[in-house]
Amino acid sequence: MNQEKGGVFYGWYMVAVCFVVNFFIFGIAVNTFTVYVKPIQDDLGWSRGQVSAAMMLAPFAMGFAAPFIGGLIDRVGARWVMAAGAAIVGIGSLMLAATQSLWYFYTIYAIAGIGQGCATIIPISLVISNWFDVKRGKALGIVMTGTGLGAMVMVPATTWIVDTYGWRTSMFVMGWIILLMIPLELLFISTRPSDKGLQPDGGLISEHEPVVLTGLSVPEALKTGSFWLIGAMMFLGGLVAMGIGVHQMAYLTDIEHSRGTAAFIIFIISGLTVVGKLGIGYISDRWGTRQAVLLTFAVIAVGILLLIYAESLTIAYVFAVVFGFAIGAPLLLNPALTAECMGLRNFGAIFGILTLLSTFGVGIGAFSTGVVFDRTGSYHPAFKVFIALTVITAICGALARPKASTEEVPVEALAEDA
Repeated sequence: MNQEKGGVFYGWYMVAVCFVVNFFIFGIAVNTFTVYVKPIQDDLGWSRGQVSAAMMLAPFAMGFAAPFIGGLIDRVGARWVMAAGAAIVGIGSLMLAATQSLWYFYTIYAIAGIGQGCATIIPISLVISNWFDVKRGKALGIVMTGTGLGAMVMVPATTWIVDTYGWRTSMFVMGWIILLMIPLELLFISTRPSDKGLQPDGGLISEHEPVVLTGLSVPEALKTGSFWLIGAMMFLGGLVAMGIGVHQMAYLTDIEHSRGTAAFIIFIISGLTVVGKLGIGYISDRWGTRQAVLLTFAVIAVGILLLIYAESLTIAYVFAVVFGFAIGAPLLLNPALTAECMGLRNFGAIFGILTLLSTFGVGIGAFSTGVVFDRTGSYHPAFKVFIALTVITAICGALARPKASTEEVPVEALAEDA
């Protein structure tokens, strides 16, 4: 096999484009929801449980669509799927600006949830896992920092727009920003390095050496314990992350921090996710994915404990640093562990099913935390349960082990199937 001569490996362009997509689409559609909870509650008179239910319906819709999305990407490629997803999310945000009824609000969020599945984590995880092998942890770490940096910028920006012009104007503006991602995806996204005559990590394809993908079929994966351990890790991890993420601004203002202070704390969390993703990506490449999983969820558990005592501004800032370092890392550990244990031959379909389990957790976490507050007047009971669930999550990820690939399939065969 010849080596690529000079220039920048095209996979790093994939990293750059996927970073930008995560920055804007994930940074807006997921990370800014916490800013809208109280303004929507005050404007429309809904309870926090009712408002946060939208963040249950959106991931549920994405979850049910995820296996289909993953299989579709495996067959037709990521470019058009990602562009369609950006269109759905962007138009959905424009339509949310006109919300008057609860059912309209829920319907748009559910449809936008499907678009979110098409636009970000599922296709991005597949694309980066295809383009990188040895440097997969590093590449995923860089790409997933886009979600944290997106939150750093978009949460304060959204807070300012909401406080100055209202939440409806903010939804409208953010919708147009998301729509700008469509031409970027259509111009640059390439699903596999073989589409460019390249091997993962930078080698050229030899004319006499076909590119071969190995891994389990979907039925084979479903029969392994590792699949279900990863699924449990993603379900519980999503439940905890979104249970806190959706309600963190409401909680921080409930315990007498100003909205500005709460936004700054979220800004710190978002910034530390960048450091954490890069650091944990390095640890994953150097010492192993399971070791990175154990570290990540141990730090998350400590962060949640600090959150319970965050009435003190000092403790609130320490919480932001500790929690922020770890909370974004599952975005890169989930696909990395899946690729390691299940292979790449059917990664899209397998990771799509796992994403279904994850989104169930996300939805349950967002909704149930709001219900706990409505019934008890406090978030603390939910936070204490989250600490225990985080410990279980770490154990599940650490126990997952790679399974032997049973078949090798040339990439050209996948292209012919498409």
